[in-house]
Amino acid sequence: MVLALLAVLGVDLIVIVVLLLVVLTRRRWISRQPGVFKGAIRVVDGHVRGLSAKWRRGYGYWVRDVLVWRKAPFLFRGDFVPADALAGADRDAERGEVRRLGKRVAVISVEVEGGARIEVATSADKRERVHGPFVVPGLRTDDR
Repeated sequence: MVLALLAVLGVDLIVIVVLLLVVLTRRRWISRQPGVFKGAIRVVDGHVRGLSAKWRRGYGYWVRDVLVWRKAPFLFRGDFVPADALAGADRDAERGEVRRLGKRVAVISVEVEGGARIEVATSADKRERVHGPFVVPGLRTDDR
């Protein structure tokens, strides 16, 4: 939609192509970093700066106990979410709750600074990356 708007406004085609290449290259570079997971995030309870109550897609990774969230589509700005602990057991997403993450989607609830709670959804086979630094009951450390 942004590209169509630029074309209507008369922006040169080369500028549009360069912008598209930058976005696609950035996405590929971020997705190949160690520990990065593709997912969606939302605030369930409280207020977290930079996040909303609606599911927003992007890429995330942990730096110690801080979740760094890069919002799609451009992935330039990172939101930093200091986390306290997991806020309960993982659950499977309801059908149609979160789209474009595969057939089996896991939702992980995390307590964050200030008493708020967020949910992070990702493909079920990547759920151990979302847990980050927090110990999961029943999961041996050599399984992570």
